[in-house]
Amino acid sequence: MTTKKRNEELAYEKVKRAIMLRRLLPGQRVTEEWVSEEINMSRTPIRAAFKRMGNEGLLEVVPHRGAFVYNPSDKEIADVFQLRVVLESYAARLVVPKVTQENVRYMEELLAEEMRAYQAKDFEEFMRVNGLIHTYPAKLSENKFLLQQVETLNQWSDCYLILKDEFYTVPIEKVKSIPEHQCMLNAFRDGNIEGMAEAIEAHLLSTLSDLSGKRSVFN
Repeated sequence: MTTKKRNEELAYEKVKRAIMLRRLLPGQRVTEEWVSEEINMSRTPIRAAFKRMGNEGLLEVVPHRGAFVYNPSDKEIADVFQLRVVLESYAARLVVPKVTQENVRYMEELLAEEMRAYQAKDFEEFMRVNGLIHTYPAKLSENKFLLQQVETLNQWSDCYLILKDEFYTVPIEKVKSIPEHQCMLNAFRDGNIEGMAEAIEAHLLSTLSDLSGKRSVFN
C-alpha cells in the first residue's frame, strides 16, 4: 500500500470512529482543515477520505460549503427498513423449508459471535456479524438479485447504526437485538416459515423505532 493510500485509510478510520463514538454528530460540519490539524496530515488524503465517506452515506459533501455528518430523515430510515422487512421475510419464506443442520449451526455461531462483539464493545465486529445474520437467508435462496438488494439495504442500515445507534451506552442486558435474533434463529431451526417472517419483521421494526428520531445522549 502506498503512503498516499495509507494516509487516506487513516483519515477515513479517524473520522469514521469519531462518528461512531459520537464525537461528531449528525448535521455537524467537518472541515478538511480541522481534520488535517487533528491528525497532522495534508488535506489531499483527507479529501479522498471525505469522498469515500460521502459515497458510503456517512458524510454529505456540499460544494462550496464543506462536509457534514449525514443526518438521514426518519422517512429515509423508515423506507429502508420497511423494504428490508419485505425482502428479508420473502427470503426466509424461500429457504426455511429447506434449512439443514449445517445452516442452523452457522446461524448459531453467528449469534454467539454477536454476543462476543457486544461483550467486547466492538461495534465494527457487531455490524459485520449483524449483516451476515440478515443476509444469510437471501444467500441461501441462491437468488443473486435478491441477495444484491438485501446487501445494499443492509449497507444503508449500517450507516444509520453508525450515525444513530447507542451501541456503546446500552448495557448488554438491555440490548434488544440479541433476544430478537434468537427468535429468528428459533423459527429458522424449527422450520417455522411464518414464525421466521414475523420475527424478522418484529426485529426490524423494533430497530427502526429505536433509530427514528434518535438524538445523541451528548446533546
